[in-house]
Amino acid sequence: MKRMEKMKKILASPYFIAGLFALKMMVYYSLIKVNRMEIVLILISLVVWGGIFIGFSKSGLKRKRGIFLTVYLLLSLLMFADTMYYNYYNQTVSIRQLWQAKSVTAVPKSFIATLIPASFLLFVDIPFAYYSFKKINDKYKKHNFHLRKEIKYSASVLIAIVITLAVNPFHSAAVERVNNTEFFTNHVSDIYQTIAENIAPEEMKEEEILEVLQEVAPESMGPYLHGVGKGKNLIVIQLEAFQNFVIGRRYNGQEITPNINRLLNRDTLYFDNYYSNIGKGNTVDAEFSSMNSLYPVIEGEAYRLYETNTYHGLPWLLREQGYYAFAVHGYKGEFWNREKAYPYQGFQDYISMEDLNQDEIIGMGISDKSMFRQLVPILKAQEKPFFSFVITLTNHHPFVLDEQYKTLQLAEEEKGTKLGDYLQTVRYTDEAIGQLIEELKAAGLYENTVIALYGDHHGLNCGMEDVREDMTRFLGRNYDYDEMLKIPLIIHIPGSGVKETIHTTGGQIDFMPTIANIMGISYDKTFALGQDLTNAKEGFVAFTSYLFDGSFVKDDVMFEISRERIFEGSRAWRIGTGEELDAALYREEYEKALLYKKTSKEIMQKDLIAEYIKRDPIEISNSESK
Repeated sequence: MKRMEKMKKILASPYFIAGLFALKMMVYYSLIKVNRMEIVLILISLVVWGGIFIGFSKSGLKRKRGIFLTVYLLLSLLMFADTMYYNYYNQTVSIRQLWQAKSVTAVPKSFIATLIPASFLLFVDIPFAYYSFKKINDKYKKHNFHLRKEIKYSASVLIAIVITLAVNPFHSAAVERVNNTEFFTNHVSDIYQTIAENIAPEEMKEEEILEVLQEVAPESMGPYLHGVGKGKNLIVIQLEAFQNFVIGRRYNGQEITPNINRLLNRDTLYFDNYYSNIGKGNTVDAEFSSMNSLYPVIEGEAYRLYETNTYHGLPWLLREQGYYAFAVHGYKGEFWNREKAYPYQGFQDYISMEDLNQDEIIGMGISDKSMFRQLVPILKAQEKPFFSFVITLTNHHPFVLDEQYKTLQLAEEEKGTKLGDYLQTVRYTDEAIGQLIEELKAAGLYENTVIALYGDHHGLNCGMEDVREDMTRFLGRNYDYDEMLKIPLIIHIPGSGVKETIHTTGGQIDFMPTIANIMGISYDKTFALGQDLTNAKEGFVAFTSYLFDGSFVKDDVMFEISRERIFEGSRAWRIGTGEELDAALYREEYEKALLYKKTSKEIMQKDLIAEYIKRDPIEISNSESK
């Protein structure tokens, strides 16, 4: 009985509550991998948690127990979301990403696969916190404390401090570090910045935008390989979660991608330093950037934010040359707002899961082999040159494949791992590519068709400890962002006699200028922030997600802006070797990355292309997207 009474006193003690909050924040900061200033952040969070607790307990609110429990639960859920989001994106949740909830629930298996069991520890303290709140609240009632004025004053001071930190009016680097890592100030700052950007955005003048485009333009065009694919059909295949390290690599003596490897032996350009520059929209950001040579934005996918803008990307350019442009995907047409956005992108039809025979479902949707099998008759039925944009699906996270489809013989230690499962689904997609090539030959389409393949984004996240360890062992070197974000770009031009590996650094931002050169198409009137990699001498790509704004890759150097999102404390290293470089030497390139990203965003926010391209609305309404 005495032990029980002692336990109750402990639970109602302010010291117990302080310890509980401190433990909660230690778990949170360890899960989002905050190392520097962790003690400072815990103390700041502790003060805010204490303010919330005491404020509620001494307030005059009715039903304050229920309100406290609701607020505490919601904050715990936000912390849980932060840890999950960080585990996948290397960033915490922003109010800007609320749009993503629907897309996440559409892929529940992928969502579940990113769960960290330790994240559930963030909910363990809730019943204890509620019990302590109840006891302390009863104690104040019993002793008839009348401290409401003092509590209101203290709460006002606390709120003022948090808001001042979040706004950071004096632009202090130390405060900025806190803002981007401490739980409360991070989210308050995010809300403030989101509102500020919408109310009074810092806009570039149109002449400034054109100046940036002119800076890119001289590097964008050249005579080499111009028109080598002119007049041919074009199939562009966006390969789901396809990373570059699998190309040409063997696993226990087995080729991982034998069919793609055979393509490289003749009539093919292979770009082996090509990077994903996606935002939080992942796959749709990859296709948007590739089709339009514009950077995605961190706030959400362009297909939703800038759906009805005027664009002049690859589909429109090819339509002007008499091509029929259409897209094909083995998943739901509404996903990522494709059905509504594609007509404005220039696609005249969109063939989705609902339009195909669902005879073989693997993972999220129709298998790659089934989709390609159904695609060839559609291509053969076209009466004029076609541009078919095809998105594969089977290699989607979490890389689930029935035993009957697995053809790689894995070592026992690799079975059931993310790496092992990934290699199996990559092999399946490679087999589907081989099947497509043979069916194109049988249909008489192969010789007159340029086939371009590129990865949309990574499949194996170096931020996940088990993945990083397995990949480091598999590659024989440290698995970092320079390998994680590297994807293949392969352009196969039958009968061209071209066989070359191009080492110039590039990314999805460069796809449209590169393929336009191959197809002999001018894009002078298009706002492009990428360059033709077949003629470029130097390469530069800015990043949006996974690495914060300001991060970039230039030739053989990768630069990662600091976790606190300020230049000081950033890191730079030599790609491939991992040699550490002096990050302070790359401020000019860092500012260039920010400028290119801002320029791209301004083009979309102002719908600037509409001032130069006047398009009859009937051209869009005639698109047959559902």
